[in-house]
Amino acid sequence: MVFHLISNKYETTKWLANVSEKIHQYLLANTLDVSRRLNKLITSNGPIFLKVQRSGDLILQLAKIVAGQQLSTKAADSIWSRVELMINENDTTVSKLFVGKNSNILRSCGLSRNKIRAIIGMVASFKAKKLSKEALFEKEYTSLTQAITSLWGFGVWSSDMVAISFFGHEDVWPDKDLAIRKGIERLAENDFDKQQEILNVCSPYRTYLARHIWQGLDQKKI
Repeated sequence: MVFHLISNKYETTKWLANVSEKIHQYLLANTLDVSRRLNKLITSNGPIFLKVQRSGDLILQLAKIVAGQQLSTKAADSIWSRVELMINENDTTVSKLFVGKNSNILRSCGLSRNKIRAIIGMVASFKAKKLSKEALFEKEYTSLTQAITSLWGFGVWSSDMVAISFFGHEDVWPDKDLAIRKGIERLAENDFDKQQEILNVCSPYRTYLARHIWQGLDQKKI
């Protein structure tokens, strides 16, 4: 049984590596004549792995994404670390912590009133079974976006982030993200038509393009 489990894990990892390599080669081939800067970035970054979190905590992920809206990564991480500390010190969960009676104490973590309201509302929707992780996994991108943005305080940016980081959708272009806008403008040398050409040739794998841009910006390659 142990060998069987290890074998399955190995085969899954091998399959993911093969998929990532195929997509990597697709992007390299399609971008070569469109943007040498992008092609060089993709080559430097290497294959990108996209993780689907079927066993992950969707409520936790959504809460963390909302907490980080319109903030720098550093500020978002700082606020969320205080939320995690509160969760750990009280031996609780996001679902139990984010309820109306805790609104004032949650403010001490640095969360705005609107973000607290948004997370409390999202938690309530899952508790009331208006949303479920299983049902959301069955949705394609447009339907998933509609479901997530139906929650108060959750816009397209939040939906795109969870579509990429949790559900593993392959063709998400998060154009509400300021870093993504900055990155593609630099790669296209501020040429709007060239931006569109890049997006066209990278479809249906624009999530990978976004991940390459984020990595390129983080590592100051762009």
